Amino acid sequence: MTKRVGFAAIVGRPNVGKSTLINSMLGERLAIVTPKAQTTRHRIMGVLNDGGSQVVFLDTPGFHLSEKPLNKAMNEVVDAVIDDADAVLLLIDARNPEDPMERGLYDRIGSKRCIVVVNKSDLVGRDTFEGIALALRDGWGAREVVFISALTGDGVPQLIQAIKQRLPEGEPFYPDESYTTHPVRFLAAEIIREQVFLRMHQEIPYSAAVEIEEFKDPKAADDITRIRAAIVVERESQKGMVIGKGGRSIKEIGTAARKGIEELVGGNVFLDLRVRVQKDWTKDPEAIKRLGYSTQLD
Repeated sequence: MTKRVGFAAIVGRPNVGKSTLINSMLGERLAIVTPKAQTTRHRIMGVLNDGGSQVVFLDTPGFHLSEKPLNKAMNEVVDAVIDDADAVLLLIDARNPEDPMERGLYDRIGSKRCIVVVNKSDLVGRDTFEGIALALRDGWGAREVVFISALTGDGVPQLIQAIKQRLPEGEPFYPDESYTTHPVRFLAAEIIREQVFLRMHQEIPYSAAVEIEEFKDPKAADDITRIRAAIVVERESQKGMVIGKGGRSIKEIGTAARKGIEELVGGNVFLDLRVRVQKDWTKDPEAIKRLGYSTQLD
């Protein structure tokens, strides 16, 4: 059956609400959402099946200027996603709508494929909308500007319609029941990493990765999903902080993550969570690649 089918990328600076938006559009908790910036590191792929259309959303890490190997790898993901997409949603903050870095991203995308999405519109007065839209159209040459609040859902249905209009006709890429292309073990790792972000402070969340070392699906004789996972940090001092006094911190991380994974799989989960030190892994291109942070993530 022919539908409107294609890829829609979501790009922007860190902490502008990209992950909140993709979760809002899909109605599923697919991407990490925390108050900290630069939470998403992977190209998160979500699928929206809606009657006569199938939109494959590509969430991305926050684009930022940095020469650190891990951050460069994350920016390369953004570039690759822009090249792959039929439509590109450039998210900007309604409180700072004309950031020079975002203007550079807009020029990189081009006006033909770009929908400028002004997020957090609930934090500014509606009387400012027309002025913001006019500045973006006159200053940037933006053809389409949509105001939304990813947090409340205001304007999101209108944005989805705008995306569909830009997609070509074709056969669906994925079954109608799909909402993501990622395996469950990937989503489980992201749920664990989310808890590290929520519960740890200073540089630790940004120096931590999660590696699923073993993932066993339930069997007839054992209806429990069994997962062995490692939180990978760069230094021994960080390991001690993640474990916490008497193991308190890692227990809290593990308990919260297990509950999230149980919601994901719809059943009981046994989570064996440990901390492993891999010195300066965020500066090691081979380690970055092995832990999944590269342009080839799907």
